[in-house]
Amino acid sequence: MITEDNKAHAGSIGLSQYIADFRLATFADVVGHNTLESLLSNGVLNSVIYLGRDITIFTGALAGEKQIHTAGTIGLLTVNNQAETVTLASIPLEDNGHVFISDTDIPSAFVIGTMSEDSKWIIIADLAQAVRCYNAYRKLCIDVTVLTCLVPSLFNQTVKHFAEVQQVTIITTSDKKAKVITPLKGVNVEAIICEHTLIYDALEFDADYDDLIADAEVIDLQALGKPKPKPISQTLPPVKTLTSDMMPKLLWDYASNSAERLSVPIEYVLMPLMVSLGSLIGSKLSIYPKMYDNWEVVPNFYGAIIGNPSSKKSPSLSDGLKPLSHLVALAKEKYDEDKLEHDTQKELNKHMTKAAEKQLSDLAKKMATQTEDDAEINQDDLKAKAQELAEAKQSDELIPEIKRYVTDDGTIESIGELESKHKNGMLVKRDELTGWLASLENESNQQARSFYLEGFNGLGSFQVDRIGRGSVFIDTHCLSVIGGIQPDKLEYYLSKTMKGLGNDGLIQRFQLMVYPDPLPNSKERDLPPDKQSRDAIYNLFETIDSMQLGDFMRYGASPIDEYHKRPYYRFNDEAYQEFMNWYDALKLRASEAEHSIIAEHLIKYAKTVPSLALVFHLADCIEHGTSLGAVNMNALKAALAWCDVLESHMMRIYSTVTDSANIKASYLADKIMKMVRKGTDKTDKTDWISHGFTARQLIRKGWKGLNDTDDVLNALEILVEHDWLNWQEIPSTAQGGRPTERYSINSRLSELL
Repeated sequence: MITEDNKAHAGSIGLSQYIADFRLATFADVVGHNTLESLLSNGVLNSVIYLGRDITIFTGALAGEKQIHTAGTIGLLTVNNQAETVTLASIPLEDNGHVFISDTDIPSAFVIGTMSEDSKWIIIADLAQAVRCYNAYRKLCIDVTVLTCLVPSLFNQTVKHFAEVQQVTIITTSDKKAKVITPLKGVNVEAIICEHTLIYDALEFDADYDDLIADAEVIDLQALGKPKPKPISQTLPPVKTLTSDMMPKLLWDYASNSAERLSVPIEYVLMPLMVSLGSLIGSKLSIYPKMYDNWEVVPNFYGAIIGNPSSKKSPSLSDGLKPLSHLVALAKEKYDEDKLEHDTQKELNKHMTKAAEKQLSDLAKKMATQTEDDAEINQDDLKAKAQELAEAKQSDELIPEIKRYVTDDGTIESIGELESKHKNGMLVKRDELTGWLASLENESNQQARSFYLEGFNGLGSFQVDRIGRGSVFIDTHCLSVIGGIQPDKLEYYLSKTMKGLGNDGLIQRFQLMVYPDPLPNSKERDLPPDKQSRDAIYNLFETIDSMQLGDFMRYGASPIDEYHKRPYYRFNDEAYQEFMNWYDALKLRASEAEHSIIAEHLIKYAKTVPSLALVFHLADCIEHGTSLGAVNMNALKAALAWCDVLESHMMRIYSTVTDSANIKASYLADKIMKMVRKGTDKTDKTDWISHGFTARQLIRKGWKGLNDTDDVLNALEILVEHDWLNWQEIPSTAQGGRPTERYSINSRLSELL
């Protein structure tokens, strides 16, 4: 605190009121002092006063000094980092005069400029150098605020004070580099190191600013004091892809052509194709994986393709199911023909019935009136005519039924009726599986959940009870399911399942579930379908659809007997030994799995692998037109290769929950790196690079995977641990309220670019 000698009460009224007793300095007061003249010419008037009297210092290092001679000097008002006037500096007009600060305990600087957040803050110790610097930058129309320390010994203290609110810049030469870096390492300072001449000195001689900056070394001193950020792990585990050597050629040719035309991963087409092929075979054919055991497997599958809304899941499902849709169309044509034939015959029967009824009536009358001696009509004649009439009426009731292969949105009652009529099984297709899964979570829908759980086995029976309409008994309950789902919605479902709620094995039944990477730089294609591969796959489906017991036997299947209800295959000796070795290894890996849901999923590959091998073997037999004997190593190796690919997708899918925190952290890391690449936007008042952010601000962004509070906090914690972010608790204000938790972005992230 300062006061005039004859105004002792000034200590209680403050600096701002005290300096009001002095007038502002004029050009006449500073005539001959080039620096001060230039200062006033720049419009810095309200901060420059003329000290016409001596003052007394009451606080700080100079407290108690009674004879500070300030009369006839120029006073510069200095401010803190909140732009509040806190001290007074006395500048003598003589070149050898003593400069002093009224209170050296308070960090402050004399400001040339506006202290705007949008300006570049440059801090300089010497007033003359500060004025020259300001003039040089303003000449180039660069918005700067020059902070003048005035006392060299207080320079570092002043820098640290103003760096608390905004980055400040220090301009120095290479010979003084160490003196700047060493004491200020870790402080929010940009150091511009020039080789010999300071930038503003060179600008006085019309040097090019861009060239000067390009030649200078620019160092972020705050980054030097921060740890180097550690890389964040990949967002999702890598997945493998299916290749042409993993399946019969006609399956690959059709799927690859469809995937190329749609610009989608081939798995998007292969999953619905394989599920529909397995549903077509259904319970008509089976495989016994073991040589002697009665463990029987039928090739029905549950499958799903996972992708974002723009990933073309629906067109891929449609193309994968087209061979089955072709059978649906053929069945509709046959039904229309049969229905026309039935209606025609019914119309004929209507007239024939009338005639037959009259004939029967006449015969009955005649028989009733005839005598034994002249009997022309006997009981057999009458009975034959009545039977003819009954058969005509019965044929009217035999209404043709369309053969069904797939249902889109059936209830378990309607699906059960379809299964009871079409004995080999049924495919349930859902374009979006989210609603289907949600419906099965309902407590009132537990019978439907059991319906789908048991339908995966494909060999058991099931009874559907209907209120008021009796029951439907399904002798062989064999279901296949296919659909698409978005990753975030599947993640929500999985998170509940993996926490033990409703973990009854439903999701683990989705063995043909894939989550492939989108194709890089995929562009829209306009290619014609490959007619040859399409006709080949259509022919395969038609052939399997029409096959009976004898047809399967001609292709090497064993016949039915008292112990086997359907034709079946086994592995040959070589494939059997390979399968058994693989099965033992599978059980070991399942027992060592980190999570029970993964173990349960793994162990169900014991059904998937023989099912795939059976489908591949039958397709090979049909393609070659001959029996290939028992299921061989070619089919088994292809099935095992599929299993290897499917397992990589399974691990990716479950990692969305098991490694959720790291995945969310990587999502946030990607967003932050995009900000770092873009750089600070000075027009953005909420720029996170410069000012940091809060968890609430992050949640409000609504970014993918980062709109749940727990997910956001977990991601932030990981980024703090990896030194991407720094956490700081900002105390509440004088008005009260809770402290604010704020996260600042490590400026060294640019080193990871």
